Amino acid sequence: MSGAKETPRQKMIGMMYLVYTALLAMNVSADILDAFAIVNDGQEKTNASIEIKINDQYSTFQDQYNKEQAKTQVYWDKALAIREKTDEIVNYIEQDLMVPMLLQTEGITENELMNPKDPKKAILKNRDRINQNDNRTIYEFELSNVGAKDNYDTPMTFMVTQGNATVLKQKIEEYRAFIVNTMEKEIGISNYAQHVGLYTDYDKNGEKIEYKNKENQIVSWEEKHFSHIVFIAQMAILNKLVGEIQTTEYDAVGALMNRIGATDYKFNKLQARVIAKSNYITQGQDYEAEVFLVASDTMRNFDAKYAMGVDNFGKFTGTPNVVKSEGGIVRLKLPGKSVGQQKFAGVIEMTNPETGNTEYHPFDASYMVAAPTATVAPTKMMIMYKELKNPISVSAPGVANSDLIVNVEGGRLSNDKVAGNYFVEVNDNSNIVKVKVSTKVDNKVVPLATQEFRVKPVPNPVVNIGGYIVGGRIDKEELIVAGRIAASMKDFDFEGYNYTVDSYTVSTYRGNPIEKKNTGARFTSEVMELITSARSGQRITFQDIMVKSPKGELRNMGSISVSIK
Repeated sequence: MSGAKETPRQKMIGMMYLVYTALLAMNVSADILDAFAIVNDGQEKTNASIEIKINDQYSTFQDQYNKEQAKTQVYWDKALAIREKTDEIVNYIEQDLMVPMLLQTEGITENELMNPKDPKKAILKNRDRINQNDNRTIYEFELSNVGAKDNYDTPMTFMVTQGNATVLKQKIEEYRAFIVNTMEKEIGISNYAQHVGLYTDYDKNGEKIEYKNKENQIVSWEEKHFSHIVFIAQMAILNKLVGEIQTTEYDAVGALMNRIGATDYKFNKLQARVIAKSNYITQGQDYEAEVFLVASDTMRNFDAKYAMGVDNFGKFTGTPNVVKSEGGIVRLKLPGKSVGQQKFAGVIEMTNPETGNTEYHPFDASYMVAAPTATVAPTKMMIMYKELKNPISVSAPGVANSDLIVNVEGGRLSNDKVAGNYFVEVNDNSNIVKVKVSTKVDNKVVPLATQEFRVKPVPNPVVNIGGYIVGGRIDKEELIVAGRIAASMKDFDFEGYNYTVDSYTVSTYRGNPIEKKNTGARFTSEVMELITSARSGQRITFQDIMVKSPKGELRNMGSISVSIK
């Protein structure tokens, strides 16, 4: 799985990876396992750095495409195809291999991974920055917080026995073939395969790669990389593979950019540019923009002359406004007094240091001034829940909160509004709630904005025994002390909304099946007797756990199964 054009940092991490893999095979101490977590952390930082470079590369590529579509179209299309293919395999490794293997090895749920009880012991470092809407998700793990670092049975079962390593190999081969085919056959770069790593069964010369285990026996690619390899090493292997895929993508997109032509986008003269913070403002606001010269000298000052209401400064005959530059940039601050499009044009004057002549570089731009509008923003979520008072904040630039008229379709406003903050209660049969905002101008109602909200039921609570037991092996004394099943709303922003446990069935097997009905949250005396008389290894299941909402809705929350130590 070696890649091409490795940086010194990548080479160092690769060498450390080989050393630590050898040490791990010798059943070394926990210190070495923690040290391997450091190696993995270094690889993740390298991957994050490459990801930034890749995003910058695509941004530069798109700038070129926007300027010269005819020349860049074919290369830009191939770059987008490479990005999509890379997103697919990276997401597969991150989301379908790393996370599930971690959850199974550590014996935790995805909710526990994303919302650890003790943030200091969190395994996922970037959980607050993960956006599931992104095309590509890169996870950052704190593997030193993993308790099962030296477990190799579960990872080996997941990767080898269940066939995930074989699927991974197939995806690597398909990805490599896609890159090579794109660059060689579709673009016409000869021998590009020699620059692509990601080898599995065959090397760059097409010769069969012979993998051997520590007993010098020939093994498959899957066995070599994932058989009898401890969890923390497998995570490092997968992270290193992600880095190689990123490098392959970066090299391929760079090669596509080079094919456009080095001279196509070189500037041979100074050009003025206007960069605005926003081309759309509301009445009463100021338009702000920066005017600068490409390849300008920040040590030299120059003047910018401009006039409002014109799009060609050369035809302007009046007295212009003059602004001096600071650090090679002219900063404009133009008024937004009148509604509608506002045009301006001007010229930058600079003295040529070689000829001493004054050179003129014209510029022009426009911005839109709009009448005041309103925004409706949910203060806690992008949806509204049934059975709750959903808080929203309503405001409009230039309009006092007391002058706003707020109406709701599919729900109703509660009476406890304060300074632009409202609460919306959803109607029972509504799937969409519309909040309409208007105001009065000259005794006429003027619509300002309409915002739609999706309606969802309140999420299910999390059921547990005594507030902390969710399954697994446990002392029966702990069950007795817990004494009840609890239902809690974890990570739910609405305080005071709680479910109550209505009933459940407790079952076990002791020679014959035993089943006890339990009403309410607390264990009945029959259930207590069943627990007290339980033997080591006996499994007790609390099933059909029914919970009741504050309005009386019943929900079945499944079961909790424990084994007595």
